[in-house]
Amino acid sequence: MKPELLALTQGQAEYRLSENHPLRIAGAAGRQIECLAGTAWITVYGERTDFMLRQGRRFEVPNNGLMLIDALGCGTVRVRVPANAEVPGGWLGFQRRFAGALHDVGFLLRN
Repeated sequence: MKPELLALTQGQAEYRLSENHPLRIAGAAGRQIECLAGTAWITVYGERTDFMLRQGRRFEVPNNGLMLIDALGCGTVRVRVPANAEVPGGWLGFQRRFAGALHDVGFLLRN
């Protein structure tokens, strides 16, 4: 089953994941990934090792390369935009940027 968007709120999105169907995010530097349920397996371009997150643990994406988040079995993760992200044009600009990033994620999910 492809990653399923469960919730979208200000600056964050929650996804349900199943094994062997990773969530793909490009240009994710600074985003925080939080494991809400299960175990998440994170692979980031340019990193020598993969990262495992158990429920309640967080991970900050270190670079803008492609990142894959998979689940061992099934799980739920939250993806947050960095708190210090530059917000052009106030809140409306932030919403547009975040919606654009989610649109890019949706494009990657379909391909």
